[in-house]
Amino acid sequence: MVKYVRDTLHGFRERPHYEPAELDMMFEKIIVDFLRKKHGKVDFPITTDDITVLIEQDVSDLDQFADLTPYGSNVEGVTEFVRSGKPRVSISKAVRRFENRLRTTLTHEYGHVRLHGYLFAAEERRLGLLSGQKANAIYCKRDAILGANKTDWLEWQAGYVSGAALMPKTYVRNTVAAIHQSRNIYGPVSPTSDNGRALIEAVMAGFAVSCDAATVRLKILGFLGVEPATRSLFS
Repeated sequence: MVKYVRDTLHGFRERPHYEPAELDMMFEKIIVDFLRKKHGKVDFPITTDDITVLIEQDVSDLDQFADLTPYGSNVEGVTEFVRSGKPRVSISKAVRRFENRLRTTLTHEYGHVRLHGYLFAAEERRLGLLSGQKANAIYCKRDAILGANKTDWLEWQAGYVSGAALMPKTYVRNTVAAIHQSRNIYGPVSPTSDNGRALIEAVMAGFAVSCDAATVRLKILGFLGVEPATRSLFS
């Protein structure tokens, strides 16, 4: 069950604290249930069209061709909440040129939709914002979409959701297990090693994500990192 702690960053009295395992379990179930209901089976990569349909179920409007430049440089996604009713999501039209970037941005904003809407419905956000920005909206820059620091809990949670939705833990582990078996790998490997590159490439191909997104996810799940003294089962 989600815990609540004092918020000192984003203008709320308290905020939710999620463990990574909670988010993995929650969003793997959401994605798997959605795919099974829509297609009768679960296959990855999830298509961009399916991601769009998934988000549209929980928002009043999804604008994928928005001009977000008035909100500041490098803002690629905005989720705007209302007191009652579904939120509105806008994606920068500049993102449309890059399929993997679009997918991570969509799922990042979906994380805000699923995790943070009640915060804005429950209380008035007390926060100083940049000119033109609204207190009932979250403005997401590219750096935060892919790799927000844990200190920024709002963006870290949505960023984690992006990885968990596009690359569900169980399915990544199955992909990794096949590479481990074929290469006799035991334990984490360096992302710059031959084995590390093989893992990254397998996840990129299997889940239609960028090299950066695959690398981040594999590091989070403990498959990439500092290699142990014994690198394989048989070395």
